[in-house]
Amino acid sequence: MKKTIHLSPENYIGKGLHRKCYIHPEDPFKCIKINYNIGADIETNREVKYYKHLLKRQISWECLSKYYGSVDTDLGIGHVYDLIRDDDNSISISLENYLKQSLNAHELNELTTALINLKKALLNDRIITMTIKSKNILYQRRNCGNRLVIIDNIGNSKLIKIDNYCHFLAKKSINRKWQRFIKDIERENFALVAAYLAKK
Repeated sequence: MKKTIHLSPENYIGKGLHRKCYIHPEDPFKCIKINYNIGADIETNREVKYYKHLLKRQISWECLSKYYGSVDTDLGIGHVYDLIRDDDNSISISLENYLKQSLNAHELNELTTALINLKKALLNDRIITMTIKSKNILYQRRNCGNRLVIIDNIGNSKLIKIDNYCHFLAKKSINRKWQRFIKDIERENFALVAAYLAKK
């Protein structure tokens, strides 16, 4: 019989469109996502299926929060992922919120490098996303180099998922969604996009 994990209000981090996120009470470097509304099952099942596909492919997880499987909780079935933390152990800030800050030249340069590396990692690991949004990306500050990590909206919604297996089609899909992402963040921080386009 599976152990049931108790999730208290103290474990609560935040919520997205379909799921609430909690710090794993037995591992501060993992989190548990719980469905909380109608329609969440479809989203979660699609995402989990794709994560299992990535696990079989043994990707690097450089730009993606790693998936560890399901657990029973007192709030229902949960799914366990890496909890992205900075070197000081604080939970990493979303790119959306970071872009709202006034960034100096050094911070802008570091973020630009992280943005370039995010695209490289997506292409290298051929990671398909539904969309790429700044609210679904965390900016992890590390002494060894800051990075951007996608934490949500992963997977392929196509009926025939041929780009999961075809390198050419996967990269075409990634590049198309990346261009939309760059246009989106241009509205949030024009200076970042200008620096990115000059540096890439």
